[in-house]
Amino acid sequence: MLSHSTRRWLAGLGVAGAFIAASATPAAAADSFQLVSYDMLVAPDHTASNYLYAYDPESEGDLQKLTLDLDLSKVDDFATLELASGGWDCATTDANLHCEAVAGEWGVPSFYYYVTAKSDATPGQKAEIAIKANGDGKIATGSVSVTVAEGVDLQSEPEDSVDGAPGAEVGLPGTVRNGGENTAHGAVLRLQSDWLTPYVGNFSNCEYDDGLPAICRFDTDLEPGKSYKLSAPLPVKVDKTARTGSSVVNYLDWWTKDDWALIEKDPTWPMPPGKPGTGDELRLIEVGAARQSAPQTDVDRWNSFTDMSVVVTGDNGADLAAVGSTATGKVGDQVKVSAGAHNLGPALVETWREEGPLTVVEVPQGTTAVKVSEDCAPWVQDEPWNPWDHAGEPGAAKYGCIGYGDLAKGDTTTWEFTLRIDKLTGETSGKVATKLAGDANESNNYAAITVKPGTAGNGGEGGNGGNGGGEGDGGTLPITGSNTVLIAGVGALLLAAGAAGYVVSRRRKTRFVA
Repeated sequence: MLSHSTRRWLAGLGVAGAFIAASATPAAAADSFQLVSYDMLVAPDHTASNYLYAYDPESEGDLQKLTLDLDLSKVDDFATLELASGGWDCATTDANLHCEAVAGEWGVPSFYYYVTAKSDATPGQKAEIAIKANGDGKIATGSVSVTVAEGVDLQSEPEDSVDGAPGAEVGLPGTVRNGGENTAHGAVLRLQSDWLTPYVGNFSNCEYDDGLPAICRFDTDLEPGKSYKLSAPLPVKVDKTARTGSSVVNYLDWWTKDDWALIEKDPTWPMPPGKPGTGDELRLIEVGAARQSAPQTDVDRWNSFTDMSVVVTGDNGADLAAVGSTATGKVGDQVKVSAGAHNLGPALVETWREEGPLTVVEVPQGTTAVKVSEDCAPWVQDEPWNPWDHAGEPGAAKYGCIGYGDLAKGDTTTWEFTLRIDKLTGETSGKVATKLAGDANESNNYAAITVKPGTAGNGGEGGNGGNGGGEGDGGTLPITGSNTVLIAGVGALLLAAGAAGYVVSRRRKTRFVA
C-alpha cells in the first residue's frame, strides 16, 4: 500500500544529504539542455559538499558526453574546490577547472565536489562559480553561489522514545544544544512524522499539511554550550491499526535559519508550504543574547538529528500465518512453488519495519532452488543475515525473505521459487516459517511447501500452515493482497530537496529461529 509512502512525500527524508544546504540554480538552457547545481553556505576552515548534474528533458536517451568548465577566479580568495567523484577527467588552467566525462552504464556520472572555506575567510564573503557545460553539442550556462557563513553546531540526542496506545495522542519531546563557539540566532525544527503517528499540533509558529513535515521556527538565540527544550511536546496521534509492540520511528532534526532558508527557496524542488497553527506559540525554554550580523550554517549536520520512536502499547496484536504451496513433477522437472505470510489481523503489519527475515523458507529435500525471489537471500540459523547479501542467489537449503510495504488484515505477501527435482521417491516437503514479535497465535506460523510425484505442474494451493509444516485445520488461505514494493529510488529528489533519503526501515543483522 504505497499510498502511505506517497502521502508522506518528505516524511521519510533524513539527515544524510543535509550537508548540502542548497538552493538549486538551474542554468539558462540552450536547445533545452538543463544544468543544475546548488548554492552553498560554508563556514571558515570547514568543508561543504555539493553536486552538479545535467540532462536533456527532450532527449529520449541519456547524455553521452558532458564537458564542464568552472570559473573559480571569484572564489579563489576565500575557498577551494576539490573533485569528489570518479568518472571525470579534469585539468586546471589558471582559475579554470575543465572536466570531461562520457556515459557509462548509468549515463554520465554526476559531478560531486567539495568546497572548503579558508581559515581566514570572513563570514559574509560571497562569490559566484560560473559554469559552462557542453552536453552532446548543446550548451548551457549557470552559476553556483558560495557564501562564507558563521559556523554553529546544533546538536540533539540521536535516539529517544515514548509510549502510546493505538488511537491515543502522545507528545514527542525535543531538545537541542548549541555545541559550537558562536551564538545560534534562531533555529528551525523539522518533524518528519510517520503516517502511523501523524502530527496533530496547532502551534502558531509551526506549519503542517497532511503528508508533509511539520516545520517549527524559533527566534530564540541559542548560546554556546547551552541546551534548550521545547516548551511543550509535539503531539502526534497513534493510528488505530498500529500493532502493539511495534516501534514507529519519527524524525526530528534542527537547522539554522539560513540553512533552512536555502531549502525553502529551492526553485527546482521547493518545499511545499504548510498551514500555520492557530494556537499558542511553541517556545524554546532558554534564550540568549546578541543578534546575528552574518549568515550561519551548521558545520555538522549529522549530530542534529533524532530518531524518535513511538513504542505502541495496548492490546492490538496481529496474527501472521505462514502460507505454503504444492507442486507435482518428476525427476529433472522444474516446478514453481510459493511461500507466503498472511495477516489475520487485527493490527497492521508493516513488513519493512521488522528486523530480520519476515519468513524463512526451507527448500524440500531432493530439490534445488534454481530461481529465487529477489526479496529472499540464503539464510543460516544463528549467523548474521542481511537481505541484500546474495539476494536471489540459487542453491541454498534455506532462505530468509523480507517484505515491503504494509500488510493490512486479510493481506498476503508471497515469494516465488523455481525448484529442480533431483530426487523424488515419494512426497517431499519443506517448511515455511513466519515470525512476528508479539504474534497473537503462533500455532499457524508454519506451513509446508510440498512436491509430489506426478505429471509436472504447480498446484499453487496456499496452505494455512499447521505446526511443523503439516497441513492445518482451517482450510486454504486466500491470497488477497499483493507483495508491494517500497520505492527507494529517490536519491536525486532527496539531494535536490536538500536532504538525502532516509528510508525508515533500518534492518540490522538479526537471528531468526524457525
